[in-house]
Amino acid sequence: MMSKSISIFFLFLLLSITAVPPVSADEQQVMTLDDCVKLTLENNPQLKASGMDIMSSKGTYGIARSVLLPQINAVADAQRATSNFAITSKSPYTSIFYRTPDNTNYPYYTASVTLNQQLFSFGKNYFGMQSASELVKASRYNFVNTKNTLIYSVKQNFFSILQYNMIIEADRYLLQQMETQLQQAQAYYKAGIKTKIDVLSAQTSLGNIKLSLITAENAKKIYILNLLSLMGLPLTAGIEFTGELTATTITSDADAYVDKALGNRPDYLSLKKQLDSATYSYKQSISTYFPTLSGVASYNWSGQDFPLVWNWTAGLELDFNIFSGFQNTSAKEVARAQMLKLKYNIDQQKLSVGLSVQSALDNIDQAEKSITVAKDTLDQAQANLELTEKGYNAGINNYLDYLTAVGTYQNAQSSYATALASYNIAVANLEYVTGNTIENGGSNYEE
Repeated sequence: MMSKSISIFFLFLLLSITAVPPVSADEQQVMTLDDCVKLTLENNPQLKASGMDIMSSKGTYGIARSVLLPQINAVADAQRATSNFAITSKSPYTSIFYRTPDNTNYPYYTASVTLNQQLFSFGKNYFGMQSASELVKASRYNFVNTKNTLIYSVKQNFFSILQYNMIIEADRYLLQQMETQLQQAQAYYKAGIKTKIDVLSAQTSLGNIKLSLITAENAKKIYILNLLSLMGLPLTAGIEFTGELTATTITSDADAYVDKALGNRPDYLSLKKQLDSATYSYKQSISTYFPTLSGVASYNWSGQDFPLVWNWTAGLELDFNIFSGFQNTSAKEVARAQMLKLKYNIDQQKLSVGLSVQSALDNIDQAEKSITVAKDTLDQAQANLELTEKGYNAGINNYLDYLTAVGTYQNAQSSYATALASYNIAVANLEYVTGNTIENGGSNYEE
């Protein structure tokens, strides 16, 4: 008994250890984009909930399919009952047979096994099974769509973090520069070379850069929290995200991307499977006007004492619903309306796919052009800052010129980082709207 208790204790200890999140608040871990995507697909509860939809639809399919298989039912019953006689005739002769009611009772036992097999139903149950089967496929595409949506969200937040990494790095560089310039301005003022205005301007500029740095760090923190939430990690987890924002030119053939999207988009493919399901449901509603033929067989035992008397029956049963208060007609109209609604939704989705693809390509084109302009502007701003700083130290430029150069460089660096992040997010969006984020059709819940 003691050894069993110890084994149970160690089992719970092992489970509690494995249940601890992989990253704690005190640990420092570096993650790439691939790491974030992998962890999101492993931990995100929204994806797990979508997986339960697949399991639920499989159960519905199993219920629909079971009608086509033999139905076996066993019943056993044991009773004790009285059999008092009640006079229902006014004839005086009936009193001869009358007996005063008493509590005399008798046992009665029955047991039976019944087999029912549907033979032909004009497709009623077959169409129902096929409708459920198409919904299983639709739920799998919905699962993939949830995956793609999560991956796109991860990329959006990850690229935004890298964007603010660049902005923060630039602000920290300018902060060091301005601290040095403030010290020089104070030294020049004490030496009588520069006026007090230079010292005050340096202090104001230093404060502005500190404020900009705080704003950028807070924006980065928000994206980090979003990313941690997507990955299912504690919001206090100490993680650094590493990567580089690059821009690789891609083709811009809108028609090819639209064709690809219509072949890959899981939400579009899910709608098509839902339409197939609705079509089968409509056919099923029509088949309810026709009879159902079934084979029935039973074997039963009954009697007041053991051994019980046995009997068997076998035969055919034809079930024909002649009138149901127009229920079948109404059900057919509902099924037809649902089928047509899905057809219109698919037509609308086609238009939406074309619009989203074209918008994604336009955003990529805009971001690509912005990168070129922003990079040139940043190079010019950096060169201008270096020359202005040297000119100020040499007494050629005034301090206002230097502050203007600092502001221009800061804005150029921010614009360049934003353009790079926008380009990468636009490419991720193109992958998302074309259904190219991950391999479609895959599911952890298929087996």
